[in-house]
Amino acid sequence: MNLKKCDIISFVLNGKLFSLSLIFLLAGCWASSITESKLVVINVLDPDYFQDCHMTGSINIPFEQFENSIQNLRKTDRYVLYCSNYACTAAPFAAEMLQKAGFNDVFVFPGGIVEWYQQGYPCTGNCLKEYLKEENEPMVDEDHGEIKIISAEDLKNQLNVV
Repeated sequence: MNLKKCDIISFVLNGKLFSLSLIFLLAGCWASSITESKLVVINVLDPDYFQDCHMTGSINIPFEQFENSIQNLRKTDRYVLYCSNYACTAAPFAAEMLQKAGFNDVFVFPGGIVEWYQQGYPCTGNCLKEYLKEENEPMVDEDHGEIKIISAEDLKNQLNVV
């Protein structure tokens, strides 16, 4: 018999279910689903900017609400934070808050929605705001300290965008 993880198999012996085996099997399945890490992409812009244009699949936690929202996030997940463009500092500050709160797998996408949109990657919304069409170049003296940076290409690949 070929057993796969989380298959629920009932063994019957003399009409009795080996309930202890089933309990351990179910507990193992449940525990592994709780600790499974997922990628969460967070837009830290104001809601009206998020509604206009955001990375498909990302969620919005405005920077002003970020510190109060940290307790709702799982430390086992991986996080990528972004804001509007290279000049925006909200995402790096939010990432720093996560790191100080004990989150280990935190990245910033510094090019923001402007770079994502200009690359032609999937966006949700009408994408009508003028800032989306402005020049978006990395700052010469940009230093993110201990914060890990992710490029548009790497983020695209992690999101399995075609």
